[in-house]
Amino acid sequence: MKFNLLAVFFIFFTYQTEVFAELERCEASDTSKWTNCFGPAIFDGDTYVGSFKNGVPHGKGTYTYSDGATYVGGFLNGKESGEGVFNCWVHGATYVGSFKNGKKHGFGVYNYPNGDLYEGYWRDGKKNGEGAYTYKDGKINLGIFKDDKFVKESE
Repeated sequence: MKFNLLAVFFIFFTYQTEVFAELERCEASDTSKWTNCFGPAIFDGDTYVGSFKNGVPHGKGTYTYSDGATYVGGFLNGKESGEGVFNCWVHGATYVGSFKNGKKHGFGVYNYPNGDLYEGYWRDGKKNGEGAYTYKDGKINLGIFKDDKFVKESE
């Protein structure tokens, strides 16, 4: 898994470098006026480095929350959207997958701090659809999830 995470980080870094090479650096001191540019900004103790549109993160970037958690990936109108990697360094949780409107949405892999792992589909931040939840003791729930609950085994 460590190799896969490193590969994902490398891909995001490479892609961000290509995207930023085509954008101009944001120059105005008022970030609300930043559009079609890239740069660093601070939002209520959080930091962001990436592309902007209409004063908010839009495109690719890295968002570091005040507690140290990070998100590297796509943004749409200021919210995490598209493919990304979320790491909570304090708790040890990691999510690699799709986001929509700031929530896990689509396929993704979530490594829980306690050693459990979920690989499957999400909707509005909750496990929904086909997936596999592997407990650290080796037990596996394989099947359908609805609103974060395991509801049906695969046939």
